[in-house]
Amino acid sequence: MYLSRLTLNRSRQAVQWVARPYRVHQRLCLACGTASPVLGEEEGATQPPRERLLFRIDADRDRTTILVQSPGEPDWAAAFGEFPVLQGAPLTKPVDWPLQEGQILAFRLRANPTRRKVCSAPEGDGRKRRIGITDEIEQLAWLVRKGEAAGFRLLRAQVRQDGLLKDTQTSGAEHQALALLSVQFDGVLQVAHPDHLRSALAGGIGSGKGLGFGLLSLAPVRG
Repeated sequence: MYLSRLTLNRSRQAVQWVARPYRVHQRLCLACGTASPVLGEEEGATQPPRERLLFRIDADRDRTTILVQSPGEPDWAAAFGEFPVLQGAPLTKPVDWPLQEGQILAFRLRANPTRRKVCSAPEGDGRKRRIGITDEIEQLAWLVRKGEAAGFRLLRAQVRQDGLLKDTQTSGAEHQALALLSVQFDGVLQVAHPDHLRSALAGGIGSGKGLGFGLLSLAPVRG
């Protein structure tokens, strides 16, 4: 796996591009030789998570960066050689996770926490659909469940509500409006099952990965 950090310039083109996260994902895929997935994939699918391209857009008043995790070494010139939105060359390094059971680490995860709900008539068609979890206590409970499946125990976390992330997915002549709940978790976890956690790191956590959700970042605990 490789981890890259892209810093955007302040051009109008960069501002407009980064505001469309699905377009961001499509261009990142050009550098990594992967296909951009169709959004709406089922969370909690029975097949094991696979290595995939994951990314997260981090923006503050000073700069906007994109953290990209890719299965293979990316060719950033293929994606940005004629698309001048970057401030300098991306920083790329191979990444490994020398995890040990009981290890305590800081983490960041931007996620789309959801639950299944049956859409009953007359409003719906009786099918189960994912809806965003808006209650903070329930969001933390969602993270605890995801952690158990992903091989870690949640020790503490802060929750930042980012509202709805909106975009449009285009497939041929069809356009699908997208609106996914965005929540950022920052906190501390303990490694319970290293192999499970490595798999979750490679495959991402939760749904909406084509819009920049699911990338779990780990770091030593400061202080």
